[in-house]
Amino acid sequence: FKLLMFIKFLTTLLATTHHVDDGELHTQITSPPNVNFVNNPTVFGQILRGELPVVSYGETETLFAFRDKTPRAPLHALVIPKRHIPTIKNLNSSQEDVALIKEMSELALSIIREHEHEAFRNNDYLLRYHIPPYNSVDHLHLHVLAPASKMSFIMKFGKYLEGTLWCQSDRYVIDKLNK
Repeated sequence: FKLLMFIKFLTTLLATTHHVDDGELHTQITSPPNVNFVNNPTVFGQILRGELPVVSYGETETLFAFRDKTPRAPLHALVIPKRHIPTIKNLNSSQEDVALIKEMSELALSIIREHEHEAFRNNDYLLRYHIPPYNSVDHLHLHVLAPASKMSFIMKFGKYLEGTLWCQSDRYVIDKLNK
């Protein structure tokens, strides 16, 4: 717990916040069949219901992507499922969950390809999930950060460092679900 508090303190103190104007303001998201946004108590539920406007990076039938409110890279998007899944710990090895995580990664890569094409071409990006209790919102979300080379040291090698107790890559999550 003390480590988490220290990391949050350093994040606030040392982090560079980036602002990007790409994307479009979005307030209405299409609900897929059998998904009710009203039952989602999180801030992401408010976004999905259109109660909070966000800058959208894209939408599929099952996913929504938007700019993080405190970007930590020139491109910092969040890709979320429209269906409320609290965290990666609520996933299992079902074909449905594996397909969801792969689809989230594919949407993330398409966002990087469109908005930070040089970072995409140079593999200069991070795709990361935070692990409970280190996640800030109890709604599954994939952080899309590019170019990673322009992130602050504390963000790249602290908060979004792969293989830590608090953060894993999309590839790790897919591999873990496939076992």
